[in-house]
Amino acid sequence: MKLPVPPEPVELKREAKAQKKGTDWNMDSLVLWYGNRLPSYLWNEGEWSETFKGEGCNWQCFLKVLSWHKREIMEWARDGISWNELIKKIEDFTEGIIFGFLSGRQNRGSGIV
Repeated sequence: MKLPVPPEPVELKREAKAQKKGTDWNMDSLVLWYGNRLPSYLWNEGEWSETFKGEGCNWQCFLKVLSWHKREIMEWARDGISWNELIKKIEDFTEGIIFGFLSGRQNRGSGIV
């Protein structure tokens, strides 16, 4: 599915980087996920809610989609990939069979795993 590309949440990324400094813990991950900050940004300000809802994917389904991309989200936060690359990876995922099962588009009783 085609996703609108919202402005990069640079303040959220900056906060994640600041938390990472001086610790071995993945505090940057906590900044992005605590309170669903990045998911909420994409769902609301990024205007992804209508797109996902139109495909049968509610908020809980959306969180599952993003959980499949935790590694890529952390890569973005640590400057390993660009914002546009991250969005493209999520967009590509929505074309696959796993998203079909998450959103209910695929028949769960089909025996395909």
